[in-house]
Amino acid sequence: MYKLNEEKMFYDMADGQAIVINFVTGMYYGASALGSMVLDALMQGQEPKQIVDTIKNNEGCVVDIDQRVERFIAALTEKEIFISDNQPYSQESLGHFVVVNGDYSLELNEFAEVQDLLLADPVHDVEADMGWPKLKEED
Repeated sequence: MYKLNEEKMFYDMADGQAIVINFVTGMYYGASALGSMVLDALMQGQEPKQIVDTIKNNEGCVVDIDQRVERFIAALTEKEIFISDNQPYSQESLGHFVVVNGDYSLELNEFAEVQDLLLADPVHDVEADMGWPKLKEED
């Protein structure tokens, strides 16, 4: 089974969009619509094969969905978002995935725009006259 690397990552699903924040590096990640569904299914302890089989139930599913899911999970583990776990997979049914406009892309996007803010220390990076955060200047 795969599980969230809770030592480094925070995960949330909002309006069908998965968001993962690496609170060690300050990087954050977003996924495509289908990627968000796959990421959420993994969070629920679902087996990758069951995820693929569920996606295949959609009319017009791309023939290489197995490889796409495999590459997407590899990207999640490469970024250390998910780690392997020896726990058994969930036996709960997945229901179905709604693929919008035939978009079978499984993308993981990485962002650094708020890296400084996410890594700011709210206790020590405060200046009374400037407020928070007053980020440390680069030397």
